[in-house]
Formats: sequence, structure tokens, C-alpha cells
Amino acid sequence: MSTDARVRHVSRAAGMMGAFLLGLSPAALKAGEGDGGIIPPAQYASLPSDDRLDHPDITGSLPSTRTLSGFASLVSQGTIILRASAPTNCIPGNLRNVVASIAERFGPVSVESTHRNSWRNRRAGGARHSLHLSCRAVDFRVHARARGVMAYLRGHPQVGGLKIYRNGIIHIDNGERRSW
Repeated sequence: MSTDARVRHVSRAAGMMGAFLLGLSPAALKAGEGDGGIIPPAQYASLPSDDRLDHPDITGSLPSTRTLSGFASLVSQGTIILRASAPTNCIPGNLRNVVASIAERFGPVSVESTHRNSWRNRRAGGARHSLHLSCRAVDFRVHARARGVMAYLRGHPQVGGLKIYRNGIIHIDNGERRSW
């Protein structure tokens, strides 16, 4: 296969992959000249100069890591790592603040579990009336000394339930003050 034929083949495959990722069939795309009817025409946007990147009239109101605070900022920086199966949008703000304060004080935190449905809760060995069922509990790991983290958490009035499991996962919730 000649070099030109390979380039056309790669371009055609990239166009099909792009169409697939966008949920379009290759036939739905408009053909440009010389691309075999598969690759859509390129679209370009002018980017603002570096000195105007932070201007909201130019860039819109999208948050940046400079304007985010607390939990969201630490997630965007990678200090708080979220598992795909652990949604955080339902967690009460007071528990998010506790997790953020742990990450700021003790280093990276990996959120392992938040909301669970009843089937997943049973499978995880959770209590029948677990606060995970109503997204009022967070299980996480931290790489710091567990005793220091637990002592710190005992001083937080926002933390009701507090437990460290043998595998190093720490559970906090905003229920009644207790440990088990």
C-alpha cells in the first residue's frame, strides 16, 4: 500500500471513529473534497490571547481550578479521587466539607463508596438501614496514619457514625453519634 493510500485509509478510519463517538453514522456526515465522503470539514475557533484567558466576558462563566473551592477544587486537583461507582453530587455539604478538610490536612483521599442501592448495600455487607442508602455516608481511604485521621474525625460535630475497617477504609456519616 502506498503512503498516500495509507494516509487516506487512516483518515477514513479516524473519521469513522469520530462519527461513532458522536453517535452519528458515517453516512450522516457531510463530505469534504477528497475525503471519500466520510470526514467532516474542520471547524476552527479563535482562542483569546493569554492575557485575556481569565476574563469572564471572553471565556464565559465556566469555573476554573482557581475559582473552585473546597471539595470541588480538591477533586479537580486530584487530591480527592472519586470512584466511578461513588457519586458525590448527593452527599450532604457537611460531609463533603469533612472529606475536603481531611484531604487538606492529611493528603490524598480516595472516595470508595457513597450512595448504594439496596442490592449493592447487601452485597457490601452494609446494615439494613445503612445511611449509604440515602447517600448520607462516605467510605474513603487516606494514606496517612489512621489513628491521626480517626482522632481528627472524632472532633468533628458533623460526623455521626465513625468506623475504620480492617482493610483501611474509613466510614463517616451524618447520622447519630456512634461507632461500632
